[in-house]
Amino acid sequence: MKDLVTYTILAIVGYFIGSKMREHRWVTKWTGRIQTTAIAILLFTMGLRMGSNEEVTSNLSSIGLISLAMTLIIMALSGVFAALTRRCIGMDRWAVMKDKAVDAQDGSLPAEETSDRGQKIMAATILLSVITGLLCGYFFIGDVFADHMERFDFYAGLAVNLGLFLLLLLIGFNMGLDGTVLKNFKKVGAKILIFPFAIMAGAFLAAALCALLLDIDLRESFAVTAGFGWYSLAPGIILESGLAHCAAISFMHCIMREYFSLLLVPIVAKKIGYMEAIGICGATAMGVCLPIVEKSTRGDVAIYSFISGMIHTASVPIFIPLILG
Repeated sequence: MKDLVTYTILAIVGYFIGSKMREHRWVTKWTGRIQTTAIAILLFTMGLRMGSNEEVTSNLSSIGLISLAMTLIIMALSGVFAALTRRCIGMDRWAVMKDKAVDAQDGSLPAEETSDRGQKIMAATILLSVITGLLCGYFFIGDVFADHMERFDFYAGLAVNLGLFLLLLLIGFNMGLDGTVLKNFKKVGAKILIFPFAIMAGAFLAAALCALLLDIDLRESFAVTAGFGWYSLAPGIILESGLAHCAAISFMHCIMREYFSLLLVPIVAKKIGYMEAIGICGATAMGVCLPIVEKSTRGDVAIYSFISGMIHTASVPIFIPLILG
C-alpha cells in the first residue's frame, strides 16, 4: 500500500509540473530521451537480477512456455470481451454507434513516419537491454558478487525502485503537459469507459483459466495479468514483493503482449473489429501501439485507444499490490 501511495503521488506531482509548462513543449524532446534511457537502465537492471537468480535461470524454458500460453489466452479473451461490450452498447465493428450516421472514414489520419522509427528504436532498446542484462547477470554477476549477492540484490532493487519512480513522474508530467485528458473524456462520452473495465474482466477470467491449465499459482496468475503489458512497471512491483519467478513470467508476458499487439492490431482491426484491436493491447493501447491503432482505424478510435490504455496503465500500480497483499 505504501508503494501505491508513492506511485500515485509521483504521478500527480508530475502532472502538476507538466500542466505548468504547457507553453514549453520543447521539453518533450528531453523528457522522451530521459524516459527511454530510464527504461533501458531499468530493463537492464531487472535483466541482471533475473539472470543472476538461479530460480529463474533453472526454469527459463518453463517460464517462456507459461508466458507464451498466458499471453495468447489473455489477449484472446480480452478481445472477446471487447467484442461483447461493443455489441451490448450498440456499436458496430468500425466503432460507430449504430444510431448515429457517421462516415467510417471521417477523421482518419495516417500515422507519422517518425512513429514507426520510434517504435523500432524502442523495440531495439527493449531487446538489447533485456538480453544484455540477462547475459551479464547469468555469466558475470555470480562470479563478481560471489560472496556479496545480498548486497548486489539490495542495490539492484534500489535502482529498480528509483527507475520506477522516475518513470511514473515522467508519465504524469507528459499527461500534464499534453493537457487533453479531460477534453478527450468529454469528447467520447461515458460509454467508452465501459470498454477498459470489460477488457480487464476478460483478462482476469483468462488468468483464472491459466491457473487451471498451467503450472502457476492463482494469485501469481492474477498478478501477472494485472500488469496489462506494462513491462517497465509490473515486473518491478512483483519483483519487489520477493516473487522472482513470477516477476520473470510477468516480464516475458508483458514483452510478448506488446510485440504480438504490434503485429496483430492491423489484422484484428481489418478482419474482426476496431475495439477488439484496442482490447488485445492492454496498457500499450496508449503507448507504442497507439500509432498502429490510429493507422489501422481512425483518429477518433485512437482517442478510445488512448483512454483504454490510460485506465489500464493507471490500474497496474493499484491491482498488483492489492493482489499480492
